[in-house]
This record gives sequence, structure tokens and C-alpha cells, in this order.
Amino acid sequence: MKKILLTIFVFLSLIGLVSAQENKEVPKITDKVSNEGWTNDANEAFQLMEKENYPILLNFTGSDWCGWCKKIKSEIFDTNEFKEWVKENNVILLELDFPKGIKQSDLLRSQNQYLAQEFQVRGYPTIFMIKDKKMIQTGYVKGGPANWIESIEKDFAN
Repeated sequence: MKKILLTIFVFLSLIGLVSAQENKEVPKITDKVSNEGWTNDANEAFQLMEKENYPILLNFTGSDWCGWCKKIKSEIFDTNEFKEWVKENNVILLELDFPKGIKQSDLLRSQNQYLAQEFQVRGYPTIFMIKDKKMIQTGYVKGGPANWIESIEKDFAN
């Protein structure tokens, strides 16, 4: 886990260093996100996490082909209960999508591949949550948003 948190720190540092040396901003990812309320710009998400000390949820997904990804989206992420929990807890939602039939920019593809490698993603959906410098990995939890949220909160309490 320390390696991944260090990776995030290095990722943010490199982005800042490159942009400072070249005296220009890091390109912003402008690709459409498949989930409303989510971002796909890791730079933006990690900077907000660092600045505000907000928790971040990273969703490695295959939005247009992965059955379990579609299931977790419809049963959990698209629910009002999940959206309220996100709002109440200031959770940053980062979608890292690996679609088969949706065109992505080279910048987005490179970012997602880099992060999947760093987080050692082996399948989809793979979900990480980072809160107060602690990280947990989760995925689909049967029973809807209440069970999923309870599972996340229990993991952070341990």
C-alpha cells in the first residue's frame, strides 16, 4: 500500500515538475465520463485529494463490456443512496475506464494504463478507496448500496 501511495505522490510531483519546467499546464483530460458525477482526470482528482484531504474512490472498469462493472454501476453507483453517501463524505469519484467500443484520447488511455499497472489491476471491476492515507480494495458486494457502503466503512474502521 505504501508503494501505491508513494506512486500517487510521485505522479503528482512529476506533473508539477514537468509543468513548471515547461511553464505550461498539464493537459486536462476532456473525454466524456460514463458515470455522472465522476471524473476521469487523475491529475485533477489526486490534486483535490491532496489539497482538501478528501477520500478518493478509484473505479477500474470496462464500462461497455464487463458484466460485473455494469452490475455494480446499476446496483450501487447509480443509486441515490450511494450518491448521498458520496456527497456527505466528500468522496472524489475517479473512473479509470478500459472500454472496447468507446474511443478514448491517447492521454486518457495512457493515464489509465499507467495507473492500472501501478495499482496492479488484474481484472474488472477493481475498486480502491483511499482515505486518511489508508487504502482498501473492494469490488462488487451483494445486497445493494447499503451493504457496499457498510463494507467500505467497516474496512476503514479496522
